[in-house]
Amino acid sequence: MDYLKIIFIYIGLIIGAGFASGREICEYFNFCSNTDYTGIIIASILFSFVCYIILKKSAKYEIYNISDYIKHTFSYSKILQKFFMCLIFADLAAGLIVMLSSGGEILSGFLNSPKIICSAVTAALCAVVFIFDIKGIAAVNIILVPVIIITITVICLFSILSKIYSPAFNPVYFLTGFDRNMIFLSICYVSYNTLTAAAVLSPLAKTIKSRKIILRSSLAAGIITGLLIFIVWLAIGLNFKTLWYESFPMKKLAGMIDSNLGNIYSLCLLFSIFTTAVSEGYGILSYFSHDTILKRAALSIIIFGLTLPLSVIDFSYLVKNLYFVMGSLGMLWMIVILADYLKDLKS
Repeated sequence: MDYLKIIFIYIGLIIGAGFASGREICEYFNFCSNTDYTGIIIASILFSFVCYIILKKSAKYEIYNISDYIKHTFSYSKILQKFFMCLIFADLAAGLIVMLSSGGEILSGFLNSPKIICSAVTAALCAVVFIFDIKGIAAVNIILVPVIIITITVICLFSILSKIYSPAFNPVYFLTGFDRNMIFLSICYVSYNTLTAAAVLSPLAKTIKSRKIILRSSLAAGIITGLLIFIVWLAIGLNFKTLWYESFPMKKLAGMIDSNLGNIYSLCLLFSIFTTAVSEGYGILSYFSHDTILKRAALSIIIFGLTLPLSVIDFSYLVKNLYFVMGSLGMLWMIVILADYLKDLKS
């Protein structure tokens, strides 16, 4: 169960609205006349590596929250501690705003209600999960993440095998599409998605019994994520001209196969939004003392009260601009945890 808990919580953090909608993959991996998948391979390796480093450090030094993780990493500098505490907090808040925005956008289509009300419904559901602390986060991810993975895989494979594609696609370019810096973009993508990973993974270190669990679960999570990126990238690439300007490319793709599949995929999107929203929200909670249900409830009200007004911003605009900015800043954190890991190896 420890393996599954780590794998699904980590993947649940990554495959939120940006990933499941396909918009993230478009922005970072899909480009016109470019079918280079170097970035996907690099991203898969980095996802595994970051998960392994964070869990190993947390288990070794008994670090169970993001504040202690940062303090231990920057024990030599109070200024750096404050900087990265603020950076990761800002990233968690930004991620939560994106999830509330996308959740409100999709729910408003189902309920025919204003987006802000639907975003508030998403927030309320997250607050309910927070009552159960990390056990609630784990339960949600273990139940919903497999459903999300299976749904994304089925839609993509059906599209690929059905040969729903744009004539612009040419398999010859698989090894020649190097006109964009895929290495930089893949690092930026992983940096953004893992900047908040310590906030979610560190609490799991309490239950880890051996290094073998850390290694196997990290490898599995990276491989599964990499394969998911690949099939979404390929399915979107085959329909590039049709999907590029869509806010939710994967939903559009499902609807191209069958209108009912489009509605089913909307539900998958809501699941992915929910799993990431609870992870981002819990990361924010971890900055504060929340050892009682009353404290978690009060903090939830404050957190969602501050982030809800910003959820009215268009989802695709947030993904295109906010993600890239935070990803670039997240590279600093990537360098830090790598340097810290190498330092720990030497000692």
